[in-house]
Amino acid sequence: MSICEKVRTGIWLFILSIATTMIFGVLALPVILTTDLTTGEQLNEALRGSIWSVFLAVVMLGPLVEEIIFRGWLSGTWRAALASVLGLAVIYGGSAILDPYVSEGGAIRPLLILVGAIGVLAAFSPLDDARRIFGFDRIFPVMFYAQAIAFGALHFHNYAASSPSIALLATLPLVACGLIWGYARIRLGVAAAIILHAAYNVPAAIGSIIMVHYSG
Repeated sequence: MSICEKVRTGIWLFILSIATTMIFGVLALPVILTTDLTTGEQLNEALRGSIWSVFLAVVMLGPLVEEIIFRGWLSGTWRAALASVLGLAVIYGGSAILDPYVSEGGAIRPLLILVGAIGVLAAFSPLDDARRIFGFDRIFPVMFYAQAIAFGALHFHNYAASSPSIALLATLPLVACGLIWGYARIRLGVAAAIILHAAYNVPAAIGSIIMVHYSG
């Protein structure tokens, strides 16, 4: 695909991500309004930092980490798999190393981890121009759908409700987005999937910052 075709496809995939979420939201709204669905404690804790740390975590570091975990390796090459493993080692190892020295609510720690993870991906680029892992082609359809389901399941704890099925309902749009961004990963590359994910999170970050820092 040419650059123009990739940009055009990326824009349509972003529109599809937002539209899918809105459709799920409209369909689920009557159920959500009659229940006690709220944001979970884990999400609330993540939103209690400074404005810049929340923005970095939700819009930049979060999408990068999640795309490395769920879709960075999805092309099945040894290079992509190794970059994903080392990228996660830098992210979680760097976080553990920086914990005693850097404030948890500040923007310095997520910024340093972000730079380190991007450096790992850049070092292994191009990720998809290597030999595929043996047998990956045969299991690819299963892995493609499994990563989307696992991605939605990861966000289950972002919501709290007396009925787990209601919280599960709130994660369905993210399963759909996992499929859309998985397609972007395969067709456009890992950078496109990260950018789509980050752009999708921008409204959520802005809304969360306003809600937590400026509402009564």
